[in-house]
Amino acid sequence: MLIKKVYFSKAEIVHFQSIKTRNMKIKLLIVVAFLVQSFSVKAVDPSASFYIDNPLYISPGIYEFDVVVKASGATSSFDLRTFQAGIYVNPAWVNGGVLSLSTAPGYSELTSPSYNGAYQWNATDNLINCSVNYNVKPSPTTCISTLVDVNPLRVVRIRATNSVSFGCATPDMKFNYVANNSPLRLRTSFSWRESGCITNYELFYPGRTYNGVAKFNDETYSTSDADSISTVRPSVNIGNCFPLLELTMMLEGYYAGGSTMQSVLLNQAVKSVSYLQTDSVTIELRPESNPGSVFASIRGVVMTDGKITCALPAGAANNTYYVAVYHRNTVQSWSNPILIDPAFTSYDFTSNQSQTFADNASQVDAGVFAFFTGDLNQDEFVDAGDFPLFDIDNSEGLFGDYYATDINGDGFVDAGDFPFYDQNNSLGVFSLHP
Repeated sequence: MLIKKVYFSKAEIVHFQSIKTRNMKIKLLIVVAFLVQSFSVKAVDPSASFYIDNPLYISPGIYEFDVVVKASGATSSFDLRTFQAGIYVNPAWVNGGVLSLSTAPGYSELTSPSYNGAYQWNATDNLINCSVNYNVKPSPTTCISTLVDVNPLRVVRIRATNSVSFGCATPDMKFNYVANNSPLRLRTSFSWRESGCITNYELFYPGRTYNGVAKFNDETYSTSDADSISTVRPSVNIGNCFPLLELTMMLEGYYAGGSTMQSVLLNQAVKSVSYLQTDSVTIELRPESNPGSVFASIRGVVMTDGKITCALPAGAANNTYYVAVYHRNTVQSWSNPILIDPAFTSYDFTSNQSQTFADNASQVDAGVFAFFTGDLNQDEFVDAGDFPLFDIDNSEGLFGDYYATDINGDGFVDAGDFPFYDQNNSLGVFSLHP
């Protein structure tokens, strides 16, 4: 067979090499574009933790709880757009009743319009359906989202009103991952935005892999989850047959006269709060026989009238505890030993100085006593270590926001706060407890 040799000119060889180089560049650009796209998708996929927190029985038939979110893992912050949920509950806890569901007034910390989804009780599957919040679509003039960082942020506080009293069983609340049409069973999902509000992304986004880590009640979301529901959080899983503890307290700096306190959260521009609320406190039950240990810890909001009601674990009944109260700019204060009644116990710190352990309270009005203010660094002393925190915030003229250095709770860090610190520093005030 005769093979004919083909010869190319130097110009033709250069032309072919140019084509080859151009093709290689195109391939390289395609690969780079793919990699950039891949990394950009990963970059906007946040890692987030959603969980149930802060349960509270308002009455035997009314229960409230928070759905909370925070950035987690490798993600320090992201822009949350929408949220929806299906939340399983223990049918024994529902006790044969029918739940009516609503958002507790003023309790979402999402950017306006806040969480505004509708609710449905699915009695067949014992599921609380929380539909997605709406009116947050991007437009040329609006870009509604909420910055979520590593600090817990309340998506919504849900109020469940039962047609009967809740049973003695625990709620066993779990997030649902799998949707169903009949009866309606919503899955838990959320969407977010990349910086600049250009594109919306969802956890269940068709056609691509979610590259973040989503945790629900501390369980990592996975499509291979055997039961398609999250775990139960034991720390907030309290049944209805429990003792109630009603406390009355005053925080010295926030006292407004007439046995009332300032609406501090409202003054400090905290999102979605009521004028009847003063501030968050933490309540600890410490056994009289072993005050160094903590039997139970409850966080809640003390109202402007000084009252806060705590649902205690059932095991607290018929036992004696010190009640320790913690607040962000107040000296840690303890009660005298209290015997917990199986149904209801009340304790008033304000009625007498002796109601606070070792008489460690300040008289703010005739017959009204309050916990000392000014422990800004929470080391149990009002001393020189607290002043720099106030001095810096005062020099910057801070106002609004959640500042512990706003000692009088009027919304401003200014000269009006200093007298509380100055007086208690001069007195050498410190915490007294067993």
